[in-house]
Amino acid sequence: MSNFEFLIILFIFNFSSFLIIFFRSLLKKSPRLLIKYLFLPILLTLPLSLFLQSNLSISDISSRQLIANILILFWCLKSFSTYNSLKKILLNDLLDGLRESILRKEFLKIIWSLLKVSSIQFICFSSLFSINYLSGYSELKILDILGIFVCIFGIIIELLSERELKVSSNNKSKIVITGPWSFVRHPNLVGIFFVFLGVQMLALNAVGSDWSLLGLFFLSFIIFKGLLPKTENKLNLKYSEYSKYMETVPKFFTLKLK
Repeated sequence: MSNFEFLIILFIFNFSSFLIIFFRSLLKKSPRLLIKYLFLPILLTLPLSLFLQSNLSISDISSRQLIANILILFWCLKSFSTYNSLKKILLNDLLDGLRESILRKEFLKIIWSLLKVSSIQFICFSSLFSINYLSGYSELKILDILGIFVCIFGIIIELLSERELKVSSNNKSKIVITGPWSFVRHPNLVGIFFVFLGVQMLALNAVGSDWSLLGLFFLSFIIFKGLLPKTENKLNLKYSEYSKYMETVPKFFTLKLK
């Protein structure tokens, strides 16, 4: 089986899973199900990719591959109870377009919109699918070890950020400025970026995986040019003190990026 055939099968399965979640959400007349389980199609596609690799004798399962799959498995499971605000911002335009298309009964437009979202999702996780095709030598190299640490570092940042949000959830009238939020304005997005950067570093030691760099570039664009400005606009409108917070705390790292 060629890499192209492998990816086509995974994409069809991923898109089909996404359609099922959408129609279940439609039956419940609420987008909550779609928002909550946005990354469930990826989670379901992982075992299929491992099954195809193993049963079609594409390549042996390596330590690099197992570690990458476990890390993303954990991240996807965690996403079911977190990132709701980010997912709402991410899907806002889609949901508005779907509501209009449903009212007008434009079924082809609905399928096309869902196909675009599923494609973007699939591309963002391309590093993992490249590992699950030809994962390379089982022995971990320096880049693999660095990638594992970067990914775990990202998960830790996310968990610390989410903990501060939960602690401050009783006081929704103020922005969170404690913990990681005192160092950068978007530690949760920093954590997500490091998770995918770490997986991409693991993918670079897989065979013929250079194409998967497209996924990291695509994800970076979504974070820096999509989620970040929309999140900041929303917070500026909601909290009067957010503009002062922007002046004292940088967006991402130690540099004050405006």
